[in-house]
Amino acid sequence: MGDRFASHPCTDLERSLRPETGPDGPGAPDWIEALAALDDCDGYVVLMIDPETAEVDAHGPYGGPDAAVAADSLRTSLDAEGLHDVSVRIVRLHLPRRAA
Repeated sequence: MGDRFASHPCTDLERSLRPETGPDGPGAPDWIEALAALDDCDGYVVLMIDPETAEVDAHGPYGGPDAAVAADSLRTSLDAEGLHDVSVRIVRLHLPRRAA
């Protein structure tokens, strides 16, 4: 599926993970842990965004592989209808946490 459903990186997370003393110094982030935290979510939602009407439609939640299948199915349907400018994106879903 390549970059058909690519998302933009979270710049706030990137900024918070920058080392304070250099790339390999004691303040260096644990990049493996940071990448794992990015995927720590409650599921995925497939968004369709129409740039002409500014409408957004959400489908889901799905598990990871199911979200990819749903996104591919939506993209195929939109392409068949000639709606090539409508974007399809997969985004992480984070449910609210209950107070302890």
